[in-house]
Amino acid sequence: MCEKNQSNMDKRKRPWEFSKKLAAWAVVVATVSAAASFVLAVYDKQTVSDVTTTIFTACVGYLVTYAAKSATEKVSRNRHGLDADGNPIPVENKEE
Repeated sequence: MCEKNQSNMDKRKRPWEFSKKLAAWAVVVATVSAAASFVLAVYDKQTVSDVTTTIFTACVGYLVTYAAKSATEKVSRNRHGLDADGNPIPVENKEE
């Protein structure tokens, strides 16, 4: 029983699309740049705050763009009756 459920999950599991990988990378870069800025400040090293701010702003900007892209794709799929893979969703006929 457990193997059957696992095989169904494997069939549905899709690889990450490029934009999702890029969004994850943006989160990592933004986090590391902010953390590095604070760590350097603790050790009285001068940080290049303009560079850190630019990197962080660019990463956040990309994440906002990615969120907008994903939302519009979802709305478009719902409007046209497609699932996440682009296949038509079967319509259930309810006869009373």
